[in-house]
Amino acid sequence: MTDALNCTVADKGGGDAWLQAALGRSDSCFRVDKNYYIFINSGGGIPKDGYVSVKLPWWSKRTKGATDLYIDWWRGGRVIIFDDRTALNEVYKKLSGNAEVAFAAGSPRPDCNDAMKGNFCNNVRIFEVTQDAEIDPHLPFQLNEFTFADVSKVTDNGKKGGEFIDFNQNYNVSNVDQVYLPLAIEPVREPADVGYMGATMAVGKFRKLLEDFTETDNTGKLVWPVYNNPVVNGRKAYPDAGVRVPSAQSALAFYMNPFVFPDGKTPTIVPKDPPKLIKDMMDQWSDCTVKDPKVCAVAQSDHYKSVDAVFLKNYKKYVDTCNRIPAFLKPVSNNPPKPKLTAYLTFIYGWVPFNVACPNDELPVVDDLPPDSRSVIDYFQMQYNYDEAGLKKSQRFNPYTQLIHDDVAAGGLSASAYAFSIDDHASFLSNSGGSTPGGLIFAVGGPGGLKNGKPHAPPVPAFYKWYDFSIGLGEPAPGAPFWTKYGMCSAIADTTFPTESKSGWVLGVDPALIKIGKNNPCPITLQDSENRKYRFVVQKASDPGVRLPQTAIWPAFAPSAGRNFDPNVLACPAVDGFVAPGKWCVHINEVARPAPNAREPGFYTLGAPPPVAK
Repeated sequence: MTDALNCTVADKGGGDAWLQAALGRSDSCFRVDKNYYIFINSGGGIPKDGYVSVKLPWWSKRTKGATDLYIDWWRGGRVIIFDDRTALNEVYKKLSGNAEVAFAAGSPRPDCNDAMKGNFCNNVRIFEVTQDAEIDPHLPFQLNEFTFADVSKVTDNGKKGGEFIDFNQNYNVSNVDQVYLPLAIEPVREPADVGYMGATMAVGKFRKLLEDFTETDNTGKLVWPVYNNPVVNGRKAYPDAGVRVPSAQSALAFYMNPFVFPDGKTPTIVPKDPPKLIKDMMDQWSDCTVKDPKVCAVAQSDHYKSVDAVFLKNYKKYVDTCNRIPAFLKPVSNNPPKPKLTAYLTFIYGWVPFNVACPNDELPVVDDLPPDSRSVIDYFQMQYNYDEAGLKKSQRFNPYTQLIHDDVAAGGLSASAYAFSIDDHASFLSNSGGSTPGGLIFAVGGPGGLKNGKPHAPPVPAFYKWYDFSIGLGEPAPGAPFWTKYGMCSAIADTTFPTESKSGWVLGVDPALIKIGKNNPCPITLQDSENRKYRFVVQKASDPGVRLPQTAIWPAFAPSAGRNFDPNVLACPAVDGFVAPGKWCVHINEVARPAPNAREPGFYTLGAPPPVAK
């Protein structure tokens, strides 16, 4: 539960703001305390190359006396895919003997979409989930998440917010805990201008890449752990299941505090001890966070130490205020206090505060004051450090992130899916559902059923107000040429903008990560829908740092008559085959307002016009 209108967690245990918005009532909390499973075809599944279509209302009303009077189907929903009938039945059989959820007369309810021809959905069965039927980590499945509709956050101690905003669809393929099946998600909308999130690879090829990633080294041992599929009475417990790979955080959580099958003894993950790639991560962390690293490069060490400082601070608060710390999280060293390394890294790789059994401060976010907010950006750099030239494989912060996101040619899955908990920028998509959410298409093991069929373009570089300058690309008039590609600090525009939008864009540039100066200027190259090319060059940008007040990225500047930008900051070169500077580049406006005090960031932007008219 979260805060709802007139129903804060602190005062009333929280409520459901989505139901309040849907029903137009804030006089009730509409708490939903139970989980609900919808089984399609009585757990019988979907035939090969077939599909099912299900209608999902915003809410359903249960009969009087039920645990929850209403069920919210749109907020924080999950689609869980099984490919092993034994695993599915382990859940389904625990519920199938129970009474199905009964709905009040006239209430909307999930059902097969009979309007879809060829729909293999014959029935849906809906159960209130009992504790013994929760889907446990030992079961092979693929997780996907969605939320339909946007409702504003409830604030001011439950007095403000909670308004319906729109019918946006928010969704992702989640590999935060594990990766198991290739799955892609597209929205149902016309035109089909939004590419898919996830992966459309065939199951066999996908599994081979997972096997290659966890491959045996020359000693015959796994180099990355896998979920256990034990042999029981001469056959695998889940006979049709393939390899299932835990994330770095899940693997570390197991080595922190091993968890087992329902029999109480069979380990959920194997091998018993951390294998080579997990040991490499631990060794890299230990080296990068000491005063004088032996192998870790200075730039990498700075990222690690920034993150380490935040988690040491959070753990100290936990130790100082909690008298119920479990044994696996107790400090094993002091000055500063720290738990055993597998426990410490479990929380770092999960980017979660130390709050087991006791509340604790939240971790910083990028909009917080420096220096702590910089740790979030440093963490992103660490997660993707496999891209850095000259870095040895043993120095990767997270090989699992590379598995999820890297190109297939490099051994990755090339999937736009969550590889870690705050991987939102590369793995989460939100788009309009129109007058009502059009719905989502889930394709397993290939592109069949997808309407667009192309991978969604990568997200544009994010803008972080304390550390970046922004490049604003003007929004074209309806029907006018629009931006299609860009290149950051590149002579080539080779990165596609998301195709569903023909608007303007805001691109963030971090001078701490992209060094810009006299000897290394940064050309910004663009292309429009008429295949015309544009260029301007950022000639300098200073790292604002983390000390407050921050250093100015550029000297103070405001556009005035005949002077749109500081020529020491921006240049408009004439390039053969490009739009002439006088038609576009010279009209770029620079605004530079250094930080006025230690509590506010500076503001630095280059505002470019839209593409020139035809």
